[in-house]
Amino acid sequence: MFKVTGYVRDSNGRLRYRVRDINKHTKSYGAVGYLTTNVKYVQNAYYQSKYLRIKVINSKGLNEYRNKNLSGKVKHDKKGSTLRVKKLVGHNLSTRFVLQNGHFVSANKKLVVKE
Repeated sequence: MFKVTGYVRDSNGRLRYRVRDINKHTKSYGAVGYLTTNVKYVQNAYYQSKYLRIKVINSKGLNEYRNKNLSGKVKHDKKGSTLRVKKLVGHNLSTRFVLQNGHFVSANKKLVVKE
């Protein structure tokens, strides 16, 4: 996963993202480089828009929490569960869905999918 730290134009005038690797479990953690801005190759890791319903796709399920920093575990939802969303909130570099019951879940696209 990368964090965009700036923008640069290459020698041909094409726009590039200046990025830093923020995944602590890789050998390249902290490395800086450049990526294309072409939408065919780059996408967000987290949902940026609110949807009415989301479905859990992670094989180990998904936890619901009391707080937006994902602390205070309340409930576990199994894979295939459908959850009703109330709104979307940001937390640091990521986003969270607020469910109808007031609990928070991650908006990571590897864990949930819009329905």
